[in-house]
Amino acid sequence: MSSSTTLFSLGGGKLKNRAAVLLTLCIALAMGIVGSGAQAQEAEKPSLAEEFSRASDEYGVPQELLRAMGYVNTLWEMPPPDASPYEPGDLHGRGAYGLMQLQQNPSKDTLGRAAQLTGLTEEELKNDRAANVSGGAAVLADIAGEDKPSDLDGWFDAVAEYGGTPLYAEQVYETLKSGASGITSDGEKLELTPREGVETKSGAVSKAAGQYGGSTWYGAHPNNYYEGRTYRRETYDIDKIVIHVTQGSWSGSLSWFQDSRAGSSAHYTVRSSDGKIGQSVREGDTAYHAGHWYTNLQSIGIEHEGYVSAPNRWFTDAMYRSSARLSAYLAKKYRIPIDRNHIIGHGQVPGCPGTGGGVSCHTDPGSGWNWDKYMSLVRSYAGAGGGGAPSPYTQTVDNASPRFEASSRWIASTFRQAQSYGTNHRVLRTPLSFDDNAKFKLRAPARDKYSVYARWPADAGYNYRTTFLVRGLNGWNKVVRTQRANGGKWVSLGDYTFPAGDSYKVQVSSRSPVNGYIVADAVKIVRR
Repeated sequence: MSSSTTLFSLGGGKLKNRAAVLLTLCIALAMGIVGSGAQAQEAEKPSLAEEFSRASDEYGVPQELLRAMGYVNTLWEMPPPDASPYEPGDLHGRGAYGLMQLQQNPSKDTLGRAAQLTGLTEEELKNDRAANVSGGAAVLADIAGEDKPSDLDGWFDAVAEYGGTPLYAEQVYETLKSGASGITSDGEKLELTPREGVETKSGAVSKAAGQYGGSTWYGAHPNNYYEGRTYRRETYDIDKIVIHVTQGSWSGSLSWFQDSRAGSSAHYTVRSSDGKIGQSVREGDTAYHAGHWYTNLQSIGIEHEGYVSAPNRWFTDAMYRSSARLSAYLAKKYRIPIDRNHIIGHGQVPGCPGTGGGVSCHTDPGSGWNWDKYMSLVRSYAGAGGGGAPSPYTQTVDNASPRFEASSRWIASTFRQAQSYGTNHRVLRTPLSFDDNAKFKLRAPARDKYSVYARWPADAGYNYRTTFLVRGLNGWNKVVRTQRANGGKWVSLGDYTFPAGDSYKVQVSSRSPVNGYIVADAVKIVRR
């Protein structure tokens, strides 16, 4: 693409801005400011920070929000258009383009919407970074409407609609809260300062537990998998694990599997930054992940967040270790041999007219995947015998346990008993204006990261803004959940680093801004 195309993209693509940029260029040429050849092109190319700033100013979208979205999407890189073009039934064929992941598929056309809003062509939006950033900002601003939110928290719903799911907004807001930094492939250093007080919307994302300890359930649409593993009267045993790379973000892939038109899914998806695992398909069901029917019937598919073209940026130690623990667990559960004939890459799946990769000839996880490291970790987690992973450390504390503490205000109840963890649960009938919390004492055998879950029976009269307090290494964390939903399920409260020791790590707050019974039933921790 020519340098003039890049310049024309800077002002959000509107004709008046194109004219203004052209006039500026002419003046610069007349004054001798702009050089020629490669030096001129280099001088004309704006930084990504400038592109975010200009798009923010043009469309009234917070710059830090655009930065967080770009980081979640691609770690501030501009993937080529052929990284994940739309392809019906393809695992990675979401039709997502550029740093801002503008989409074009049967369910969504933010690429076309951006073209209409900016006056830029779809090809410019796909290929030019400045155009792509402006297009993403234009779409987000259009979603928000004329009365734009006054603070970052108010943009949550617009970000969720942009990404197609509240899970995407949650990942973006987690990034806003924690901050981010990195050096792009062209050498630019970018930072996103942590934003204190930023919160995700309570109850926006389901937090039910997956089958594997520490995983979270984000169920795929029924159109995207096959129930069971029996086909033409023959039941197939699980004897393989297939390793994939998402060619996109963690939340974007999980969202795609929930789209009724995707025609694809994987059982598990592992996040790059911290190894968090989402489950989309039950292990006993057949996910459409391999591009080869009989491989699907006999395998578990594990997606890994990132791009094959940038392994050093995406394939983190945390992701390798989390995935290896999962593979070791699966190997033990289904008696899968831990070797490269049974733990394979997508590129080894038959069905391609060439060598491998299923019907679409995929090559992931690519040459950048460290198979020696990965297989060594799987064997290590499986133990010396190599037969699979030991079960992760888990501790569950019920309200009837001596490790639970609460005042007499928290009365025992058997209402909705079938959804309680044990024979009953505790309820605080009226939220208080002072602290009288229900407390759960939990033991961490070693300093490590643990997934924390809570369970309760659900009822329309229960509190929909119950606050859980979790004490990690850096102090207390507040997590708000609705107790009118997810009754009888383990609901995630997040992942935390605990120091070794025995203490009251989880509490149910006696305070709430709304009426409704507050429930304390049971909590669980799982070592990651």
